Amino acid sequence: MHTAPAAAVSTSGPQTASGPRIEYGVASVGDLRVELEECEDGRSRAPKVAAVFVNDEPLRPSGRFWTSFFMRFGIGKSVFNYFDHAEVFERLAARSPNDRLRFAVERGPEDADGRTGSLLAVSNPTKAVVKHDDLNELLHRYDGDRVTYHNGVVESHHAPRVGHRFHVSGDAFANRFVVRTPVDGFGQPSIYLSLLREVCSNGMIGEAPAFRSQLALGKGDDEVTYTLSRALDGFNNDEGYAALRQRFESAAESWASVHEAAGLYNLLAKLTGGGGGSSHAGLSNFGTDGASSDGLFERKDLGTHLLKRFHETTGDVTRLYGLANADALSAKRQKTLPVKCKVYDLLNFATEVATHHAGPAHARRLHAWAGELVSGEYDLEGTADQYGDFQDFFVNDEPAQPTDTPDA
Repeated sequence: MHTAPAAAVSTSGPQTASGPRIEYGVASVGDLRVELEECEDGRSRAPKVAAVFVNDEPLRPSGRFWTSFFMRFGIGKSVFNYFDHAEVFERLAARSPNDRLRFAVERGPEDADGRTGSLLAVSNPTKAVVKHDDLNELLHRYDGDRVTYHNGVVESHHAPRVGHRFHVSGDAFANRFVVRTPVDGFGQPSIYLSLLREVCSNGMIGEAPAFRSQLALGKGDDEVTYTLSRALDGFNNDEGYAALRQRFESAAESWASVHEAAGLYNLLAKLTGGGGGSSHAGLSNFGTDGASSDGLFERKDLGTHLLKRFHETTGDVTRLYGLANADALSAKRQKTLPVKCKVYDLLNFATEVATHHAGPAHARRLHAWAGELVSGEYDLEGTADQYGDFQDFFVNDEPAQPTDTPDA
């Protein structure tokens, strides 16, 4: 397919501590073409994407690019099982010749194939977008804490104007909120309620609809920073914080079930099963759509260490209940059997890993697990008659000390 010149790219500015340099531009579907890898075994129905070319420049396609592209044109990933990429792009260009796409490119170090950019999301040029430089300036003005960037999204932690501290089982907590702002034009900024456990600086983010609110940015040239600055300046949600506090107090009074412990264990095993390395170390690991799987844990041996500490915290279910395999229990039965720790311990374990050991992508999945857990009723709600002595840290070099042992 002939590659027409795309519109000039505007640069967002120099690289900052909160992320790499982001560039923006506008193109049409006809300006895009895909380079495919040759299938070695010939059995794959969907050929692997090596690069997406924009203005004759090869770029690494991210997962956000494909997700936004499919949503923009109302198609699904399976279309490439029956039509090649060139045919799909040609048909889209023929049916919508005047349809323009705003694209964002993340500039980083050059990979083995000489590519320096990762293609982030595409969006409608008429919609408002938060530019990376403007957001960095705004967060600096409002003293954003723990500002991180990953895959087109900037995350920042903030204290509400009316701060509040409380205690759960002897641990001091402080109210916080987290703002996640897409800087590639795909999606709206979201605000999540968060709690900071002060003894170890664990941050629990309530990643559930009950603890989330979204900001509408408007259209086109609307001043998007005004909406964000107003939220950062005056955000508060007394009812939401009260609900989150109540769920943590209840977690300290509820034994964790085998089902709840298995859910966190399976997530940890899945996240640590891919090995280690930084977000740039996994650039050679591409799926069939060419999107890299990054966000891995930093330490190569951390997976084994985490799972060992987890078993020491929850206890060995097979020994507790005389089973050869815990999978022999039905899901219904697992929800009625306790392990040797409270739900509060599971939440602290997950948030400690997310805060201190996981990369941004894995941290969000761990926070999503914790948010889903606290937003519903625990399997063994209110079953602990007294508080236990909860640990400050779970992932260290000393043997774990579980809380009081329940009567099996």
